[in-house]
This record gives sequence, structure tokens and C-alpha cells, in this order.
Amino acid sequence: MALKIINCIAIDDDLSALRLIREYCAKIQFLNLAGTFSNPFEALQTINNNQVDLIFLDIVMPQITGPEFLKTLYNPPMVIFTTAFREYAAEGFESDAVDFLVKPVTFERFSKAVNKASQLIKMKTPSEIQSEDSPGVLHGFLMVKVEYTTIRVNLSDILYIEGLKDYVKIYTEGRLILTKTTMKNIIEKLPTGSFFRVHKSYIISVDKIDMIENSRIVIGNQRIPIGESYRSSFFEMVNRNLI
Repeated sequence: MALKIINCIAIDDDLSALRLIREYCAKIQFLNLAGTFSNPFEALQTINNNQVDLIFLDIVMPQITGPEFLKTLYNPPMVIFTTAFREYAAEGFESDAVDFLVKPVTFERFSKAVNKASQLIKMKTPSEIQSEDSPGVLHGFLMVKVEYTTIRVNLSDILYIEGLKDYVKIYTEGRLILTKTTMKNIIEKLPTGSFFRVHKSYIISVDKIDMIENSRIVIGNQRIPIGESYRSSFFEMVNRNLI
């Protein structure tokens, strides 16, 4: 079985703590550190637009506490809290954290927490984890559960996808498909570049864009809003293809 890579980021106002996490992550084969941030709000774009499996999150920060920041996220990733203050441990675990690390963090303790996160990912069902080279994505389709049946949906038929809490609507050329899953789960299964998350509730097929007007994307008769936290990366993609 291929090694499951865990994409992670670190948020901490202590730059020395961020340096230590970078050093530790480099020693663990299955960790991919996608970014480090001293301001939690600067991490939002990375969290929203990329597959982030795990956040190393400081509890006490000047702008907002770690648990408060976690509550602002739609479908947040797993979190390992870090802090110099042991008394905040209870607050950390109330947020369903994978683990709680007290600074200064040793590599042995860091490794133990990361292995716990890895085991939690492995415990998920196969439908919740699918690598980029899985058969469905490789051959241009998804297998989607609809009530008591499983149907094939060609990626080339998908216009856009709408999230409804624990369900998503897949709009295709000719039919509407409702399935029980999350936006985070489905974006992980879609090929990067062909599909783009433009709003916390919408994923669009780039090839199906008819027009962009102000803060909306037009696909057929549907006008899809562009979320504020997704705007920068979306228009960066658009500008790369602008003539």
C-alpha cells in the first residue's frame, strides 16, 4: 500500500516554534509541510484552497486563540495544539484535538502525536481517502453513492458542485446527483487544475466556465458566487490563462 502523505501547516506567532516544526517535519517521510504562518488569518487561503489534513496550531496568539480560530473554519482539518502553557490543555482537547504538545516540544513527543494523526487517517473508510492516482480519477470518472446504488459520473460531464453540510449536489450535463459526503472529501478526489473551489459551498469545472462577471462565475444559466477568501487564487488562475 502506498504511503499516505499528510499535508500539514503550522500556525504560531513564535517564529522559533515554527522553525522547530519545519525541522521536525523534514525528518518524517509522510509529512508534507505546505506552509508556516505567524498570523492565523494568513493561513485561510491555504486551508481553503488546498488539501490540508493537519494543522499544528498554537493556542495562545495575539490575534485569536487557536480553538477560536478553529471554530471559524468550515469542515476544519485535524489539529495538534501547541502551547507553552500546560493549563490550556483542557481547552485544546475540548476542540477534539488529535494531541496537545507543550513547548519546548521534543522530537520524540512530536513524532508520537504525528503517528497518532496518521493512524486516525488510516482508520477512515476507503471512500473517504483516495490518492491522486486512484483508478476513478486516473480514468476520468468518480464512483458516487446515491442511496442504495453506486453510479459512475464522468468528470467531463460535471458542471459544478454545491455543498450542503454533509451532502453535495453534483450538477452534470443532463442530471443532478445528490450524495452524502463533504466538500473536503470530494475536492480531494478531483484532479487539480480541472476543478477549482471558488466558495465554501461551490466547486466549479474550469472547462465549463462561460463567463466571469464581477464576483460571479457563469456556467450555463447558473451564476456562482466567488467567496472572498477564494478570490485571490481564483483570479490568479484566470490571469495565467488571460490573453
